[in-house]
Amino acid sequence: MNFLNIFEDRVAGIFGAAQAPFSFKKLAKQAAREMEDQTLVINGVNTAPALYTVLIAADDDQLLAPYYSQLAGEVTEFVRAQAEKKRYRFVGTPLVRFMIDPSLKPGKFSVFAENVDAPTLARLYEEERAYLKGASGKATPAPAPMPACVPSPAAGAVPVANPALDAAFSPASAQVAGAAEVADPFAPAPTPIPVPQTMTREQLAGMGGAAAATGAGIAAAGAAHMAPAKPSAPARPLAQLVDVVTGDTYELTSARATVGRERSVADVVLRDPNVSRRHAELTFTGSDWSIEDLNSTNGTMVNNRRITRCPLRNGDVLTFGLSTFEFRG
Repeated sequence: MNFLNIFEDRVAGIFGAAQAPFSFKKLAKQAAREMEDQTLVINGVNTAPALYTVLIAADDDQLLAPYYSQLAGEVTEFVRAQAEKKRYRFVGTPLVRFMIDPSLKPGKFSVFAENVDAPTLARLYEEERAYLKGASGKATPAPAPMPACVPSPAAGAVPVANPALDAAFSPASAQVAGAAEVADPFAPAPTPIPVPQTMTREQLAGMGGAAAATGAGIAAAGAAHMAPAKPSAPARPLAQLVDVVTGDTYELTSARATVGRERSVADVVLRDPNVSRRHAELTFTGSDWSIEDLNSTNGTMVNNRRITRCPLRNGDVLTFGLSTFEFRG
């Protein structure tokens, strides 16, 4: 029996009587192709990518969520078996994680593999464990406006290693492959329409001044109100993030925007293994912008300074993982 059939049988055992939303045999084949495409020769060694991200539909997430740990373990074992057959090496135990892609329809999925170094892989393992425990799903309160940047209390620090992870990871490290960036367009947040208090013409006239003049013009205004409204011009973005390398521009059209890897929760989606699912949040008060790091694994930097919370000015340089942007607001 080959690897694929063994894998398929083991996955079927995880679901039991339940029906899997898609073919995990096809998923395994796609993971194997991704591994082949992204394998690099590093220091004379064929080094396979150690990070595998499976994008799934939001509807399928509800069914798969209870099995993520088991499914990730099976996909990991399959990838390791394929690599061993081809004599590929990893920088550490491969990490497989599932993320929601709102653009995918139920029953559809996508897999992409990335090369990361051993320390990054270790941090991503810790982040994924925290996410599966629900730590990443807690809402973060909006930061209050601050007069100056607040540096992170652990600037430049690396999370304490888990002893179990130390044994699993090799001390060797691989160069991080250049990762492309994927941006989902912002959907402008609906703005509540204020409802004015209703007043009679007589009440307006009794108020005098401009109110009386307004009352006298109600009839004409009413006629104009019945005319078809002219289409309004598209709303201008409140701010922009401009990639300093590629020039790609991400428009911020709402007063709050999250930067991260998880498409279901992030407004600015970055395909960068050093960026957390929910990495940072930008907030607009109506007059000023600020940024807050959302306890990301690798931190957020403003003008090359690691911060926890910080006000933003036009031209500030923001760094998330390996991605750097100029803020224009």
